[in-house]
Amino acid sequence: MRARFLHMADCHLGYRQYNVDERFNDFGRALLHVVNIAIEQRVDFVLLAGDLFHKRAIDAKTLNQAIHALERLRVAQIPCLAVEGNHELAYVDDYMGWLHFLNVRGYLQLLEAGYENGAPIFVPYARGKGAYADPLPWLRVYGMGFRGAGTARAVEGYAAALQAEARPEIAYTVFMTHAGIEGEVDGTSGLSMREWAPLRGQVDYVALGHIHKPYTREDWLYNPGSLETCSAAEVSWPERGYFLVEVDAARADGPKHQVTLHKVPRRPFVRLHLKTDLITSPELLYAQVEEMMNRRARDLGPTRLEKHARPVVDLHLHGVLAFDRSGLDLSRLEQMAKERLNALHALITNSAHSADYAVEPGMTQNRQTLERNVLADLFRRDARYAGRSRQWARLALDIKALTLDGAGPEAIVDELEERLARMTAADSPDTDSPDTDISGADASGADTYEADAAQESAEAHADS
Repeated sequence: MRARFLHMADCHLGYRQYNVDERFNDFGRALLHVVNIAIEQRVDFVLLAGDLFHKRAIDAKTLNQAIHALERLRVAQIPCLAVEGNHELAYVDDYMGWLHFLNVRGYLQLLEAGYENGAPIFVPYARGKGAYADPLPWLRVYGMGFRGAGTARAVEGYAAALQAEARPEIAYTVFMTHAGIEGEVDGTSGLSMREWAPLRGQVDYVALGHIHKPYTREDWLYNPGSLETCSAAEVSWPERGYFLVEVDAARADGPKHQVTLHKVPRRPFVRLHLKTDLITSPELLYAQVEEMMNRRARDLGPTRLEKHARPVVDLHLHGVLAFDRSGLDLSRLEQMAKERLNALHALITNSAHSADYAVEPGMTQNRQTLERNVLADLFRRDARYAGRSRQWARLALDIKALTLDGAGPEAIVDELEERLARMTAADSPDTDSPDTDISGADASGADTYEADAAQESAEAHADS
């Protein structure tokens, strides 16, 4: 009594990731690849453990992808046994979901038990309904769709019903459902091994879906992972796709199966991380990103130029910026990814934050002094302006004064151009010594913060 079957899950047909049409096609290609493997390997049946579709409301193009692949299995006389996943569950008011439609049309066999007094009732699959199917006379597959928070109780009910059912002719049993194991992926719910345990004596192979990370537990519970990359975080699980299972039901010791995980060809994702703490200007940041992308382009080689191998680039900036965030042009980084890596799509995430612009504690200051000191401090914390922070503060305040005095746009622009020209010509970096005064006054009249503060404090007291 030997058999061979293929176990897959989480195909997510219809996912137009990043709103890119070519990513929609990628998910269809991944399913077709696995179907072709099943036919080449002449498997006895295929398990589809949920989430054939990415969402419950699909369009005609997505349905056509599914039918095109499943029709190939039907022509090859390979049964496809399936359960519903959470993404494709029919709306409560719908009489039939799309997975039910494929079931009625004979493209797959959708397994689910009926219930009586809260207990599952197992009837063989016939005329589009049933809790189990026997693809071989001695091999049985039970199915249970996604149950969410009720999964633990449902598994317990299935286990009790299996224990009460006589199956003398069945030498090998599979239980398929769309659920996970706790602790495999942070933030994803699942059952504990204790909650799965009631099935242990009743089932030889538990076929899981739902979690996109591949894993196995105790030569008994198996999850192949998603066929394609549904999020950039999944790049850390490169070996995922489908299980090819060889069954020897006559084996007396150890598991009655040998399971091999096979990865599916997928569009490459390039993940780049750059810590910004020591980068003092946008231009230096652009240069470092360009260098990173050039290195990765060499790693990818000429394959990145091929249509199906154009990568999705995920660039993540993190840390502290030594300049203001507004000075960073993210669209320039996106264009760089397309030029250097031939990216199909570039996802730029800027989690870096500017330095904390806190006002230093000090002497009591009037409004004018405080405003000038705060502005100078802001400029000093931006590496591009730190060399002349006091000059930039004066310029900002003078422009503010012109605006409040009702100066027109042309006058403000003229003042800016003149002052910037003087600042460039002066070429005197800001230090603890007095600034070069570019306001038009005698340079010898330039002051330090301390002198400003003392003078204005005295003026304030005199006014009072």
